[in-house]
Amino acid sequence: MRTYTVNLVRELLRLIPDYRAWLYFHDGEPDTALPPHDRLHWRQVRAVNGWWWTFFQVAAALKHDKVDFFHADYIVPPLAPCPTVVTMHDAISAMFLEPADFKTRVVTNAFSFLSVHRSWFVLVPSESAKRDVVRLFRVPSSKIAVTPYGVSERFRPIPKEEARKEIAKRFGIEGRFVLTVNFFRPRKNAPILAAAFRELRRRRVAVDWLVFVGAAPEALKQRLRQVACEVADRLIFTGYVPDDDLPLLYSAAEVFAFPSRYEGFGLPVLEAMACGTPVVAGDAPAVNEFAHSAVLFVPPTDWLALADALERLLTDAELAADLSQRGQKLAAAFTWERTARLTLAVYERVYQGL
Repeated sequence: MRTYTVNLVRELLRLIPDYRAWLYFHDGEPDTALPPHDRLHWRQVRAVNGWWWTFFQVAAALKHDKVDFFHADYIVPPLAPCPTVVTMHDAISAMFLEPADFKTRVVTNAFSFLSVHRSWFVLVPSESAKRDVVRLFRVPSSKIAVTPYGVSERFRPIPKEEARKEIAKRFGIEGRFVLTVNFFRPRKNAPILAAAFRELRRRRVAVDWLVFVGAAPEALKQRLRQVACEVADRLIFTGYVPDDDLPLLYSAAEVFAFPSRYEGFGLPVLEAMACGTPVVAGDAPAVNEFAHSAVLFVPPTDWLALADALERLLTDAELAADLSQRGQKLAAAFTWERTARLTLAVYERVYQGL
């Protein structure tokens, strides 16, 4: 969501001379990825908790700032005093794919249902996500606009030797590695990847490390090491990394692996493709939708199939080069400017109705 918001706002400020944006946040600091701009206003809106913030405090801020309309991720304030647009990045809350207590699940789905029905338009990043929102939230398809994500210009191929040298300096990683960028929810299937990597090492495939980028809970790290068994010391957890380091990691990797079983889009796959890295992914509908011709797809819970696909890319240089070229060509069509222009078309429809 951060990547989406930062790039969307940046492009809208560039494209629309009279566009002004208020960005509300609860705690922390304004995102430094958005540099200061005379038409960009950050405002901290404090509240005792997130639900109170969403329900009352944001609505009061909208009224005070005389906002024309409000664009939110997932949930809009029920008391918003202006028209609203909501981006549903996926329909995960209604698909019972993530662990959550009963109260949280009920409240989240109730707010999501109200948000998509109250808003003038619903934005989704893929046709797959659109079908899910229509089916699970009973929203007319005419009310939904597909605005696919883009990939930032910094995601470009970096010569592998140059990238490897930088990765060795910054992270101490030397040798060939499989990379995944993950926020470690169950549907991301990190244990499946650990089992596939274990199989690669047992087959003596020339690969040295499995690198996990993202904040993994300590309990999950221990589980992944248990799954990896004798090659547990070959798992590397970098935690979160600076945005500028991601293209280096993608470019230095031999293969990018993303065995997720459900996505609203699958942005890390697009980023890896833009960097020229061959990709193996779980056959999630949204990922298949945009990357169908440039990725090796496998059943997301089949670790042996994943190991087979990884071995093919690690040992077949011609296949890896072909997927690299296909991926770069395909990724070039996905820009944040395109996302912003599609979003702007929705904004204009809202203005026409005011």
